[in-house]
Amino acid sequence: MEKDGNHPLYRGVKNSHPILLQGAMELEIAVFCRAMTQVKAQDIGSFKFWSGMLKKQAVVLSQTGIGTAAAAAATALGCQVFQPALVLNQGTAGGYPEDLHPYDLVIGETWYNANARYRTRYGKTDFLDLVALEGESKESEFTGSRPFLQHSDRELVAWLDRESTHYTRGRSVRGCIASGDQWNDEPERIADLQQQTGVLCEEMETAAAGEVAARLRVPFAAVRVISNNNRLGEPFDAGTATALQEWMIKAVLRL
Repeated sequence: MEKDGNHPLYRGVKNSHPILLQGAMELEIAVFCRAMTQVKAQDIGSFKFWSGMLKKQAVVLSQTGIGTAAAAAATALGCQVFQPALVLNQGTAGGYPEDLHPYDLVIGETWYNANARYRTRYGKTDFLDLVALEGESKESEFTGSRPFLQHSDRELVAWLDRESTHYTRGRSVRGCIASGDQWNDEPERIADLQQQTGVLCEEMETAAAGEVAARLRVPFAAVRVISNNNRLGEPFDAGTATALQEWMIKAVLRL
């Protein structure tokens, strides 16, 4: 990470604000939990947080739960209670292109809310920009034939991209993540979405966590490991979650 004192990311880490690490399921946080020291557990309702250290780096680990509602709530709580310097959302995802396989990494340079769709009067399904819709703008300004992409923090993406050179379990690509409360298992549907949008993978938390972090002005990025590719019939591999966390721990320690 370039030490630019004007960037909120560097200011936060320099001043010992923690890094908020997120994973939806227990298998997506277990390696982090074992690596942390000086751990203090805190439950807020059913949301679980662990604050502690990865060597000299202060971190907060959040098990967000699966889906957009849970991820949004966990991110809001985590940012308000722990005041992190940045939010890293990570976990498993289903690959879309035929050349992405289990253990490959996707650095989420962009992402979009796959739930935000608009069904027109004439039976066409378009994408919907919910933020633009808040402004009560014209229909042409908040609907479109392609997703409305949101961007991860550029400094974080550049850092993750550099760190990916140390990842040895698969290849790493930068691109777009589709994020919403849907699970596509139909190969033809996956192929159509990939062709239409250029998306690399799908999961259920990035869009919600990223929107909340943006509204709270906390630098955010998402990284996913391909755990399965339903387009190719490649089954879910739980070991991918372990590989991602092991790599991320080393990356965080070099931050």
